[in-house]
Amino acid sequence: MNDIVWLTMRRIRTPLILMILVYSLSVFGMVQIPGQDEAGNPIQVTYLEAAYFIAILATTIGFGEIPTAFTHAQRFYAFIILFPNVIAWLYSIGTIISLFVDQQFRAVMARSRFSRRVRRMRGSYYIVCGFGYTGRMIVRGLLKRGISAAVLEREEDIIHSMALEDAFSHLPALAGDVTDRRLLDLAGLDEKVSHCIGIIAITSEDHANLTIAITSKLLRPDLPVLARSETRRVAANMASFGTDLTVDPYTIFAERFYLALISPTKYLVQDWLISVPGTRLREEMNPPHGRWIIAGVGRFGSRMAKKMDDAQVPYTVIDVHPERVENRAGSVLGRGTEARTLRQAGIEDAVGIIAGTGDDVDNLSIVMTALELNPELFVVARQEKPQNDELFDSSKADLVARRSLILARRILAVATTPLLVVFNEHMIKEDELFAETVEKRLEAILEGRAPSLWTVDLNGIWAESVRAARKENVSLRLEHLTQHARTPSPENLPCVCLLLERGSQRLFLPEPGEELREGDRLLFAGRGIARIEMLFSIREPTALVSVATGRPQPRGAIMRRFARKRAG
Repeated sequence: MNDIVWLTMRRIRTPLILMILVYSLSVFGMVQIPGQDEAGNPIQVTYLEAAYFIAILATTIGFGEIPTAFTHAQRFYAFIILFPNVIAWLYSIGTIISLFVDQQFRAVMARSRFSRRVRRMRGSYYIVCGFGYTGRMIVRGLLKRGISAAVLEREEDIIHSMALEDAFSHLPALAGDVTDRRLLDLAGLDEKVSHCIGIIAITSEDHANLTIAITSKLLRPDLPVLARSETRRVAANMASFGTDLTVDPYTIFAERFYLALISPTKYLVQDWLISVPGTRLREEMNPPHGRWIIAGVGRFGSRMAKKMDDAQVPYTVIDVHPERVENRAGSVLGRGTEARTLRQAGIEDAVGIIAGTGDDVDNLSIVMTALELNPELFVVARQEKPQNDELFDSSKADLVARRSLILARRILAVATTPLLVVFNEHMIKEDELFAETVEKRLEAILEGRAPSLWTVDLNGIWAESVRAARKENVSLRLEHLTQHARTPSPENLPCVCLLLERGSQRLFLPEPGEELREGDRLLFAGRGIARIEMLFSIREPTALVSVATGRPQPRGAIMRRFARKRAG
């Protein structure tokens, strides 16, 4: 607000002084000229009457001569001061209008409005730097989980488009240099009492994301920073100073493809857990073992090649850069879009192909040409631009690496359910039996739809049920939490407890008989109705006690005390 006042006063200082000076001199001169009434008696114009007449004169309203008709001298004076007053008035009005359309003034107003809206936010929120296709998916996912966002974006047109969407119009958003510390401060980075719970840097430039991560860690080392990085150098740099999550979409996809090669069940369960809740579950995918073709070994293809080396899967490389193929035996120099190049690479006896160039059109061409030569191929395609979703969906590719979707899924998983990352890492290290057990439990409750994920922290007001059970000398177990508390007969909720965290101890797929304690954190996967009923049971202190004891408990504190005395 101080910036607005200072800028306004600096711009209108000259016209304001000019208008006041001309107006004051005109009023003073009008008072000095004697007038006369209808009878010819001399009268003196007062300052109030002179100020009123000069005001209607300068604004060209022209109500008339007051208090009586002017003399020739007064009319001649009015004629003289007419032009200076009108010019001064128009000059002042023009300056004020030009101030409101000035880019600098509008930028200051936008910053002030953004800062005010951020300060009024009461719930937890993330600072999201970058609101492209990926940013929209992340913010939409945060809002569905009850977490808000303050958006910083370079493109002003994108910020304007937010106001046209009901889902985002209420969010504070500002256009500007997202690496500017002052903008990050306005978003709540420097506010020790703000409700900011983290920073998400997902611009399309690695250097900008690196700058945001460094600034955030220096100013607020306690806040988690989730940053996007598409080069190994920048990812290593971010990790060196404590960035909480560095998301490289190409590396993530390559790791998941490697998981599909060595353990289709683990890949399937992981895919179910990171899918958008409510979408249809993917069926088990089994990439064939045999010789593959990798068309393009740049940032994406090189990561895929490394993971195929780890899985000991043979492959042939096609690339237009000689330095990328000269050290790979049997490689082919070319684009991979021509049938001749694909035949030279042995497309007829290959089991799969990876179209991994940086151009969507080339990748689509590779897929279509390869399937014409060998319809039995397992096809993996790289997609860069989100607007090409329909084209890749129609390309008959078995697996599509959508960069924006990979980024959004991983960041949302860490930002909203950090225990899911812990569970997935544990599942990858475990044997096949563990993954098969998770698959069977999820399949039994999900009815073909991707699960909702939620975390229960038994702390503060969310531990009322545990404390109520302790007062009643009742042992509260996990099986009580996963029962429907509002049905007359016992009924299990459609959910699975994946992880129980108790201090430094972690129990994966805990048993139903595990006793719950205050301070426990639990990760659940299941249908949305299970989450609603579970949160009701936790908020209502007597609900879980009623389930545990098998008899309804009085809701009032006094009646519960009488019930305890009778039981004693």
